[in-house]
Amino acid sequence: MTGRDEPRADLPDPGAPEGPITEPKRVKRPRDPAMTLTTAMVVYIFVNMIFALPLVIFPATFFDAIGLSDRVADELGGLRWVGAVLLAWAVAGILVLAKPEGRAIFVTTGALQLTLGALAFLYSWSIGEYGWSTWYQALASAVLSGGAIYLWWARLRGRAIFKGSPPPQ
Repeated sequence: MTGRDEPRADLPDPGAPEGPITEPKRVKRPRDPAMTLTTAMVVYIFVNMIFALPLVIFPATFFDAIGLSDRVADELGGLRWVGAVLLAWAVAGILVLAKPEGRAIFVTTGALQLTLGALAFLYSWSIGEYGWSTWYQALASAVLSGGAIYLWWARLRGRAIFKGSPPPQ
């Protein structure tokens, strides 16, 4: 073997990278506003469905399950129409997902609906207006408040889409 075949210890290897080897940094791309709005619509549909279906299908049993007395549950059983309205809003949300051109008004209206619903639940809770279970009052308030916050956030995030501008890159 000659000295040419072996690299010299005092010279750097020409094929080796200089400095320490580091992984390339991953750049997190911002979430697409259109996807944020789609997720907001799914949240909106879900929130309306979880309140609508029990009210439409078995209102007296639902009110009994959340802690109202049988007498009050029977009296409130006539609120099936409230469930039907909520179900209509959920179906409208599904239609907006299918044809999203009108979603600007719908997302804003949905955010307003959940905000007012959350405020109404929190107010009723604060004055002890209803005799249902605390767990239900807390859960309903959290679901409505969380849904409202998410829809308002999505609404703000999707401003460019609502104005007809392309989403930011």
